[in-house]
Amino acid sequence: MRLVHLCDMTMGYEGAPVMVRPYGNEEGTGFGVGAGVASGERLHGTVRWFNYPHRRSDGVMLPNISGMVTTDDGAIILFTMQGRTLFTPSGDGSAGSRARGSQMFAVFFEAEDQRFRWLNTAVCVMEGVVSAVGGGPPSQNEPGRVYICENELLG
Repeated sequence: MRLVHLCDMTMGYEGAPVMVRPYGNEEGTGFGVGAGVASGERLHGTVRWFNYPHRRSDGVMLPNISGMVTTDDGAIILFTMQGRTLFTPSGDGSAGSRARGSQMFAVFFEAEDQRFRWLNTAVCVMEGVVSAVGGGPPSQNEPGRVYICENELLG
């Protein structure tokens, strides 16, 4: 398999996401909405999304993101992202220190616009890094990178 860069995505929450922990431990479900930008040679525009993640009892986050890219010329492309975010502490452990999260997602797009229909059969992945300060909402340090997975076995 070969990874071909599709675009970078900057995604930030609008306000603080919520987390509900009904089981008496760290496990729970969250909800948040956000906006951002997709920037790449083949895909660029504004991004709107929501996340309905689950946090496992071991602290690993299972993002469940749905959203859309509105290209600069008005095409609408829907997407879903699912994967894992694993937070690891960094800094000195004080209230202001950052926990960094390694993100790895599977990404699928759907487009009606003829120019982007090729995305309907693409399998994509995204890698990213987020941080949280003092238990606050996570934020991207830099854009996540989205790649198209190309099958090299076809020759």
